[in-house]
Amino acid sequence: MRSIKKQRADSNRAHNENIYLPFPGVVEEVVQKTHDVSLFRIKTQIPLRYNPGQFYMIGIWGAGEVPISIASLQKDPLNGGDGSSFIEFCVRKAGYVTSHIHALRPGDTLWLRGPYGNGFDLEITRNRDLVIVAGGIGIVPLRPVLQWVVENRDDLRSVTLLYGSRSPSDIVFRDEVPLWQKGGVKVVTTVDRGDENWDGPVGLVTTMWHEAKVDFKRAVALICGPEIMIKAAMQDLFFFGMPDDRIITTLEAHMKCGVGKCGHCYASEKYICTDGPVFSYREIKQ
Repeated sequence: MRSIKKQRADSNRAHNENIYLPFPGVVEEVVQKTHDVSLFRIKTQIPLRYNPGQFYMIGIWGAGEVPISIASLQKDPLNGGDGSSFIEFCVRKAGYVTSHIHALRPGDTLWLRGPYGNGFDLEITRNRDLVIVAGGIGIVPLRPVLQWVVENRDDLRSVTLLYGSRSPSDIVFRDEVPLWQKGGVKVVTTVDRGDENWDGPVGLVTTMWHEAKVDFKRAVALICGPEIMIKAAMQDLFFFGMPDDRIITTLEAHMKCGVGKCGHCYASEKYICTDGPVFSYREIKQ
């Protein structure tokens, strides 16, 4: 099996020799997931190779570009049938560029650079209990992980998703939860504040550890969400005895160019966009 870095390098060369030169993608479908989050299915005329946890720079002419995590699992052979590829991104409307992305409709064109970043090494999860911890929009880069888990469920022991959201109406991919459960994933969803129709847990996702029912010393955790949640989850899991190299998160804040040139995401002698965005707790502590 080729390494993730090798796949990424091959993919980048296949797209463009100029790392700043984007290639076009056409919007095939837009699905509103919450009041401010939509899923975009994009078709490109070039084959794409990417891994869960990587990201693309998505650009809109006249508006700018932003780093967006990949929300779909790479299919092989390519599902376009004509040498094309499909890829999905889930975007929260939160600023100038993302507002322009949300204005796109099927048939419109956007521009892509990537894939960038190291992605998740999912081989570490085989024959282990897996705990996936997501907060809010942090479920997006973990969605392809869940899709991979369903396809490879026999290779793992137990799989638990602990997902925290602000409210029931803010739960992204709520319609996919039954598919994950059918695929052998225990899903526990908690909200900060419920409503008259909510009968699930209310409270922080980091109060749901008892739902995992695993030996944390032998398990693996993949985490994504708000920075304060990531920090609390990592500290809790380390306290429970999980090895720090098996507590893994993806850090998406502060990235700007995607290729380690602008220095915007440089911290502790690492570039989040090129050395990450996936890091273990051991790496973060250094």
